[in-house]
Amino acid sequence: MTRGFATKTWLWLGLWSTLAAASGLPETPAPQASLISPWTQAASMSRYRYSHTATLLPSGKVLVTGGASSGGVTATTETYDPATNTWAPSTNLGVARSGHTATRLPSGRVLVVGGSTSTTVHASAELYNATTNTFTATGAMVTARRNHKAVLLLSGQVLVVGGFGTTAYNSALRSAELYNPSTGRWTATGSLSTAAGTVTATLLEDGRVLAINDDGVVAAAEVYTPSTGTWTRVSDPPAFSGHAAVRLDSGLVLATGQEQYWYDSGAWLYFPEDDYWEYVSYANEARRRGHSLTLLPSGQVLVARGTRNQIGGSAELFDPDSWSLYVVGSDAATTGHTATLLPSGGVLVVGGTSQEEPEWYSSAEIFTEP
Repeated sequence: MTRGFATKTWLWLGLWSTLAAASGLPETPAPQASLISPWTQAASMSRYRYSHTATLLPSGKVLVTGGASSGGVTATTETYDPATNTWAPSTNLGVARSGHTATRLPSGRVLVVGGSTSTTVHASAELYNATTNTFTATGAMVTARRNHKAVLLLSGQVLVVGGFGTTAYNSALRSAELYNPSTGRWTATGSLSTAAGTVTATLLEDGRVLAINDDGVVAAAEVYTPSTGTWTRVSDPPAFSGHAAVRLDSGLVLATGQEQYWYDSGAWLYFPEDDYWEYVSYANEARRRGHSLTLLPSGQVLVARGTRNQIGGSAELFDPDSWSLYVVGSDAATTGHTATLLPSGGVLVVGGTSQEEPEWYSSAEIFTEP
């Protein structure tokens, strides 16, 4: 899907300049969509996966762990090598996990936390050592949880927040806890006051963490201060449902996703210093939810995948200079995928599931910025 103005660039530029002068918008319009597809097919994984994790290793390879498919939840893992476009099996997790998190620590090891099977929610955690290709158990969380978020803090500790305590979605958690890599232990820290269950968690420039609620009903955001171990309610965003969030190079936080009571899924910016939200752009894909946001080396943000209709749609880029979204080629309607920025600047998008039937995917693609 492309915007109509792409065929009359001179008219668009003239109209934009006129509108910009009248409204104070940036005088340079958003870049135009490329006619060349930015996607290239990569080798497929050994199995279907969704709700898995993908983590860039120090070597430049990508470790994929766990996930689910028609065969249930798996403990298998595999590694993608961008240099050879090949996948290789890695050692199995200690337990099968889906809806877990994987965080690369400053040491280069990967902390895999929580998740669930169809009947059990895990409190356990394990560490992956790429040098020895081994997983070893580490301290268990205070609270078993799945579909939570994990953030590496500036201190090197890992903050885990939200998620669900059982396999039911009426078990939304407000609690949070910290993992200390030096001791391998978890300690409880302050709990969210309003946000719960499904949240996004974004590290701010000053070391605090912004958590945004995502139940489609309650509009709430809270900020965690590591020095005090407390959460503070901040200015309310929209009541997002299936949104994603990422910090821009400017320090602002971009959030995109479906909003309560209507199908719009435009772009919002959060200004941490002013505690202020601003709607900055409509989206070309309405109803986009369950998508991923990846900050590119250029400072632009790739908006990929997400469920919005059965036949797919378009990928978009958010331009931080014009504060706008523009189309950059077709895209698949999947969720539960992963998007990993490679050392080359490309983005590896792997697996996922469609919103109907359902279907599961083992395929992988690489996005290259136009």
